[in-house]
Amino acid sequence: MIGVVLGGFTFQWPRIHGGALVFDRGPRGLSWVMSRMHRSAMTVGFVILSAVPLDGTLLSHERHHIRQYMAWGPLFIPAYLVLAVPFGYRRHPFERAARRAAGEPER
Repeated sequence: MIGVVLGGFTFQWPRIHGGALVFDRGPRGLSWVMSRMHRSAMTVGFVILSAVPLDGTLLSHERHHIRQYMAWGPLFIPAYLVLAVPFGYRRHPFERAARRAAGEPER
């Protein structure tokens, strides 16, 4: 439900792709703010918010976050936030796993 509410703040109509609700029609509202923070996309539950059209590697990366959410359930967001404190974004275990799953090079 949180993802749908956040999606509403992108001021876009979503599309359904592979079982996910995707807001990726361009940088508007919340997705514009994300782009200003140098963040392309964010996944909350089964909802993907993106400042750019979602395809290829970025789509694979975000779909891996959905699989993580399915495994962790309601603990996913708290676990993500707790792990962000010591690891930051680049070394975050969930982000590293999503990059590997999408075939992105390790940074």
